[in-house]
Amino acid sequence: MYKRKIRNRLLIFFLVITFLPITTLGVFSNLIYTRIVENKVNQHTEQMINQIEVNIDNYINSVENILMYISNSEDIIRFLNQSGQEPPINDLEDRIKRNLKVYTDINSEIFGLLIVNNDDKYISNELDKKTRDDLTRETWYMESINESENIHFFSKPIGRNLRSHKSYSAEDIISISKAVIDKNTNKPIGVVMADINLKKFDDIIRDNYIGEKGFFYLLDNNNNIVYSPVNPIVYRINSTNFDSKTNSFIRSINDETFKIMYNTSNVTGWKSIGVFSFKDISKDITIMERFTLTIAIATSLLAVFFSLLFTNSIVTPIKELKILMKGVESGDLNLKFEEERYSNEFGELGHSFNHMVREIKQLINMVYSEQRSKRKAEIETLQAQIKPHFLYNTLDTIAWMAEDYNAKDIVNLVGALTKVFRIGLNKGKEVINIKDEIQHINSYLVIQKYRYEDKLSYEINFDNDVLDTLILKLITQPIVENAIYHGIKEKRGKGSISINFRKIDGEIIITVDDNGAGMPEEKLENINSMLETSNSFCIDSVSGSGYGISNVNTRIKLTYGQQYGLRYYSKIGEGTKVEIRLPFENNYNG
Repeated sequence: MYKRKIRNRLLIFFLVITFLPITTLGVFSNLIYTRIVENKVNQHTEQMINQIEVNIDNYINSVENILMYISNSEDIIRFLNQSGQEPPINDLEDRIKRNLKVYTDINSEIFGLLIVNNDDKYISNELDKKTRDDLTRETWYMESINESENIHFFSKPIGRNLRSHKSYSAEDIISISKAVIDKNTNKPIGVVMADINLKKFDDIIRDNYIGEKGFFYLLDNNNNIVYSPVNPIVYRINSTNFDSKTNSFIRSINDETFKIMYNTSNVTGWKSIGVFSFKDISKDITIMERFTLTIAIATSLLAVFFSLLFTNSIVTPIKELKILMKGVESGDLNLKFEEERYSNEFGELGHSFNHMVREIKQLINMVYSEQRSKRKAEIETLQAQIKPHFLYNTLDTIAWMAEDYNAKDIVNLVGALTKVFRIGLNKGKEVINIKDEIQHINSYLVIQKYRYEDKLSYEINFDNDVLDTLILKLITQPIVENAIYHGIKEKRGKGSISINFRKIDGEIIITVDDNGAGMPEEKLENINSMLETSNSFCIDSVSGSGYGISNVNTRIKLTYGQQYGLRYYSKIGEGTKVEIRLPFENNYNG
């Protein structure tokens, strides 16, 4: 975990604390919404079932009232009390038929009314016997007589000995019958029956909606269908399930789950049943799930966006500081953190970083000044000890004596050495012009030429307009010395050195090329890297060039800036090139 970058760790942390509550909220809200929807559907279905039951009970009560009015009619009582052998009373049957017609005209859902006495004498405005068989032997009549205190219902009364003048069948009706009681004897004297069009129940039920696949239907107290829409699912529901005390159950029909809810009427004993599919519920739930998912995705995207913003606001200044620290580590002390961009802890941290860099820079300058003063004092002490005039006079004496012996090589060698000392000491000054630098190198190479003879050859090239330019003294000789000892000397056969002084793009470029042994690429990269960081100890240990190279590079960078100094180019077996970059300055106060 701790190997990950801080940016990734912060991002993971923020995303976890964001996604966790979003996911939890989404899951639980969906579960809660599903439960709420199911409860709402259950409540709504139950309310509709209750309302259907109330409406049907009210209608049945109204029909029962009609039957009561009919059974209490004096004409009906007189008619029912007649025996089969008695002649009809004038106009009695006509009056009864007219009254029955009034009821059916007012109540269009009542297809027909029938009155039958115990002697099978009957009267109706719409119904006639099909055969001579007694109506008193039919089930509806006998049940009504035997349980005279109750009202009786017969759904789809197929097989009756009755036919209608209207075009309806037993499949289209439900019959409601009631015994007529003689008030004097308190015994049943006949039955009054009404055929009710099932369309009345359809009118009561059809405005209630419980989904595309949902529907309502009615069962009587024997679990026979009183009314149902045209739906095959009705016949797939086992009637034994309605004995449950919970008034609801769940069944899978044709690989689809349905919930069946019902209520039993205290008036009729009928069951009002509501059936709905969970697929219909799931549509609303699916919409909610999609909405929740959309909100979750949008929230997550916003969370990612703001997490990235917040993370970057933390990581960006840290990365800037990291880059600046690496730059300082490489030796560039001119870097600065833009602390004014941040008004928080990062601004304070940047301020401390800038202060630290300034302190380091001042400390380095102070150390350099102290070292420079110390070296100057050492040189002055050395010059005082050497006593240049005494040294020069001694060398001149040696030259005269060699000339007396006609030893021209010794004369030339002593002359070159005299120039090396004279220019090197330079009366204690830190700078010389390029012309004197060239003369110093040439004198040094004259001495080396006597040592290496034909193994060493050299050339010095220069632009005339740079000869009077002032530069730090003794910056070329250590490079040339390094080329001889680590390039030419290690090479088999003859070697050559080319030294050039050029002015290019406002800079003095001094190059020292040799065709010596060269160096491996890894060693070359290490030397150049250490030259950029001014790491003197490492340069010395890697290059094996001693104090000279690192001293030259450090003096140049401290005097002219970090952008100037030495750069090595080399290939094994081809030689080495050293480039010295200096600013072009006609005046220099050393």
